Amino acid sequence: MTEAASAPPPARPRTARLELALQLVCVVALGTAAMLLVDYVRPPVFCADHGSGCDLVRHSVYARPLGVPLPVPGVLYFAALLGLSVAGPRARRLLSSLGLLGIAAGVALVAIQAIALRHFCTYCLVVDASALVAGALAASLRHRKPASHPLIPRPAAAMAALLAVCAPLGYGLSRPPPRIAPNTPVLAPLPEVIARAQQPGVATIVEFVDFECPYCRRQMAALAPLLASYGGRVRVIRKNVPLSMHPHAHDAARAACCADEQGRGEPMASGLFTADDISVEGCEALVRSLGGDVEAYRACLASQRPDARIEGDMNDARASGVSGLPTMFVGRERFEGLTDADTLRGSIERALRTGG
Repeated sequence: MTEAASAPPPARPRTARLELALQLVCVVALGTAAMLLVDYVRPPVFCADHGSGCDLVRHSVYARPLGVPLPVPGVLYFAALLGLSVAGPRARRLLSSLGLLGIAAGVALVAIQAIALRHFCTYCLVVDASALVAGALAASLRHRKPASHPLIPRPAAAMAALLAVCAPLGYGLSRPPPRIAPNTPVLAPLPEVIARAQQPGVATIVEFVDFECPYCRRQMAALAPLLASYGGRVRVIRKNVPLSMHPHAHDAARAACCADEQGRGEPMASGLFTADDISVEGCEALVRSLGGDVEAYRACLASQRPDARIEGDMNDARASGVSGLPTMFVGRERFEGLTDADTLRGSIERALRTGG
């Protein structure tokens, strides 16, 4: 009597395995992109550490192409990729093309973090790596017909994707905004350059800035409403300290100097702090939008005047002991790092009471 050999289970089709892998990658990417989107549209929940790579990338000039938070096209891309992966045979070519586009975008975004920003956002890297893997899987499915028996039902894949997006959005958007710890001013003998800037009867703010610095941009967002509310009782002197890590900071600083020569320094600074494009071309477009004399602006850029002014500002920063940005002096009080609006208002009031 012989024992019957048990037959091995049938091998799972390779196409079904590739589709499942692609769907799982898309679900992970959708969840991570949704987490990033929460941190882009409100005070951060998932990566809230100031000074982290996430924070720096999130507030860089690359974070909002055409004013749209970068996670938005990320969510749309992976949702489209997932939808095409469960579509019919005619969608295979489009799926493959979209996958190749994702590979190119993933490589470009990693390169921006590595070369231009020199900082990495962990969540961004997850999305970028997912784009590379998903793109390769999508390309491999180009000449394969959709699996007749997918490893997970297509409605289940759609529900998983919906949950991956809605769970982080629901959790993150329902969280109360974190309190910003007040920055304590440093009272010390004023550097000579700051003392010379003081005028009686007004509160003088001397601010050392880099127009591409994410923290300087956030500081301006807190400072701008205060300047508007105090009007002529507060005067601002900005000194340019463009950092080498920011590729367009020096161009923006030169543009600010030349716009200031035309009496448009303050609106130009406001524009540079909020603009997505502060390249040479972007700065000129900003000058034109402010009604500046473009020919005079170009002549200024062609001269040595803006470079001489920037060099003087950087010498003033060194003489004032500036070691990080943003740094500002409000009257006799010095603030290093991000400072909330209430703290700044209190400092301005003290400067006004003491006659500037």
